Amino acid sequence: MKSILVVCLAILLPSLTYSQYWFGPKVGVSYIDHVYQDKTYEKDSFNVSPNLNWQAGFALAYTASDMYTVYGELLYERTHKTVKDIETDGEREHAEMTNHFISAPIMLRVTLGRVPFHYYVNGGPRLAYWVGGKGTFFPSDDEEFWPLLDDDSNPLPLDYKLKFNSANASPGDFTTAYVSEPNRFQFGLTVGGGMYFDIQGGGRLQLDFRYTWQHSNMATNTSKDTNLIRGSSGDADYYRENLEYYHNIATIGIAYMFSYDSNLRRKGKSTSKESNKKKK
Repeated sequence: MKSILVVCLAILLPSLTYSQYWFGPKVGVSYIDHVYQDKTYEKDSFNVSPNLNWQAGFALAYTASDMYTVYGELLYERTHKTVKDIETDGEREHAEMTNHFISAPIMLRVTLGRVPFHYYVNGGPRLAYWVGGKGTFFPSDDEEFWPLLDDDSNPLPLDYKLKFNSANASPGDFTTAYVSEPNRFQFGLTVGGGMYFDIQGGGRLQLDFRYTWQHSNMATNTSKDTNLIRGSSGDADYYRENLEYYHNIATIGIAYMFSYDSNLRRKGKSTSKESNKKKK
């Protein structure tokens, strides 16, 4: 225990004399793999391929010393997936879903490089909040009792929005799907690295690579055979989907950071006070 305290003090004490904040916008591209708890779901029944998504938000870094930085982000993240049955390659079952998250990774960064290129590694927890989502189900031509038909009685694609509370469900509303027992707060672990270099005008350009292991499923299925998206029309479940899965995420991001030096600001104030005293 004493050794841990000594290490923490060795890292934090330099911040009394050296501290700087960096902040700015960030955008990124994510390669997302959807990992299901039921291993036979993707192996024998459905094809859910990894795909590209995107994120955008705000980054903040507190530099305690030349080597150690506390780094965090507040991001909007979009995750999209396509589900197709393996047997007919989507002719019988084909669905798409897009979900929206607000995420906040918080990492400890260790900088290894020197001017002009700084190389670093970082890692830490990632919290995410599931804001909502929407999707489309593409029925097969022989779908029975489908609620949306064209003039020739052919089934049409059904667009839906996700909701997490079915208390006000309206029978006959086929445009809303309700998720029971969702994990709206999700936890993950992020590791990665990257590089940054200072540019003219006091800014900093950062290129970041990271991988996130998500530890929370989207929702908890009530049984292996029954999933949790259900129509609001009572007992008729026109569309169901397995939500007992989580995401593994590989991300490439770029950020433009501005600096704020709290020590220089304090020095400026004290110098201004001394000058005023001399004038008096």
